[in-house]
Amino acid sequence: MKYKNYYEILNVTRKSSIQEIKLSYRKLAKKYHPDTNKSAEAETMFKDVNEAYATLTNEEKRKKYDRQVAKFGYGFDENDSSLSNVKYEFKSGVNVINDLFTTILGFRKDENVQVGSNEQDKDDRSKKSKPIKGTDIITHLDVSLEEGYFGTEKKIAIKSFKSGMQTFAVNVPIGIQSGDKIRLAALGNPGKNGGKNGDLIIHVKLLEHEDYKLNGIDLTRNVTVSPAVAAIGGKLKLNIIDEKIIVTLPKHLRNGELVNVPGKGYISEDGKRGDLILKVHIDLPSDISEREEKLYEQILKLEKKREEK
Repeated sequence: MKYKNYYEILNVTRKSSIQEIKLSYRKLAKKYHPDTNKSAEAETMFKDVNEAYATLTNEEKRKKYDRQVAKFGYGFDENDSSLSNVKYEFKSGVNVINDLFTTILGFRKDENVQVGSNEQDKDDRSKKSKPIKGTDIITHLDVSLEEGYFGTEKKIAIKSFKSGMQTFAVNVPIGIQSGDKIRLAALGNPGKNGGKNGDLIIHVKLLEHEDYKLNGIDLTRNVTVSPAVAAIGGKLKLNIIDEKIIVTLPKHLRNGELVNVPGKGYISEDGKRGDLILKVHIDLPSDISEREEKLYEQILKLEKKREEK
């Protein structure tokens, strides 16, 4: 299927709230309603506006739409394998006539052909006029862990020897990983003799996070607890990528022990969540009260008695 840009249709962004989407929808629905707008485009726009509204105000439909668009881009057929890794494609009208002769009729129009040319001349001209695809432009893009988790759109500036500096929008898919590539079709160097442009290939680097270490779709994070919590367990409040959670820590934790929190890690391209793995560090607070000291003294006495047995 082909994907329309529902956010553009409703004049909103991917970060817009449901309330903002509803507000924009009311304005556009009123503007393009066939009863009040008799223009040729009104009926089509009214249909698109309602279609976009129905998708973006439904949480499950919106997530599925975002994943599909992140994977295939706008306006492409997901069953076309040649575009399976293309996020955007820009087509040009340059050399359309030449392409028509080459692709449909099987030959290229050549204004320099002369009557009576020998076979060698024909061969030379044939070689020179053969379409040559332009070379690809390869660049890099840094993506934060949060941007990879939610998916986002980023701007990238590319300098071409023919077009100079150009800025393009890059659709970063949900769940992207370091080493993944995003291919923007026909945004590379221009072809020769009517050949297609090369592609823009973007190598993605997922930046290191100060709190998390990524392993596949699992996230590891260090947490510090007191000796008391390590001994008897307790509740731990955490701010993670997309929410606040409370983790129940078990009793008898050891320093360096791992506690697994299912379904609270990174995310895959198809929306599957990894696990959050907490690495426990036991640390005595730097400032303890006199009463706490006495309690630790009692604990120490108990430990000594246990060793003597």
